[in-house]
Amino acid sequence: MIDSSQFLKQIKNRDPHLGMLLEQWFDAVNVSLNHLGVDTKGKVQPPPPIQGLNISPGSDHVHVTINDNSQVNKNIQYFVEYSVNDPSFTQPHVEHLGASRGRVLALPAKDSHGTVQNYYFRAYSQYLGSDPQTKQIYYGTKYTPTAVNLTGGSTLSLLPSQGSGTGRADGTQGGAGLGLVLNRAAVAQKRPPAPKVA
Repeated sequence: MIDSSQFLKQIKNRDPHLGMLLEQWFDAVNVSLNHLGVDTKGKVQPPPPIQGLNISPGSDHVHVTINDNSQVNKNIQYFVEYSVNDPSFTQPHVEHLGASRGRVLALPAKDSHGTVQNYYFRAYSQYLGSDPQTKQIYYGTKYTPTAVNLTGGSTLSLLPSQGSGTGRADGTQGGAGLGLVLNRAAVAQKRPPAPKVA
């Protein structure tokens, strides 16, 4: 929000028409910023923590829904992360739900070798102009997430996660949502050394 009260009164006293124009302009800008969920002075506060995460597994799909009864702004963004065979979420896959609090995810029941996969889920929210909510809600508990198995016959070994937003490009910064920083520097590609010419 732009605080115009410091100087707007003086401008109105000197030039009422300019003062009214500036006041309308400030009001319009502030309304736009509120709708976007951003602040000219920095980050807005993250949304309150969500209250619950529901999982309904099927054969090759999982229906995920989020319970959020908090007071929120219309620009809220929801995220669900799932981790394959790793309850510590060291490299979770990120699903950006946008404003929706539910989605059906198509996931393979088994890896490419036919071994049943354990999926672990957590969720959180974020405003466009805030950091992600740091209190993620787990299916199960934070320290003992509940494993979810699918009963279908689909097989696929998922590729490693690449993360989301301005989080680390190697996928190891779970809970980043849209990102923790405004800009992430380019990640330099590691190249093998050039062959030596004899």
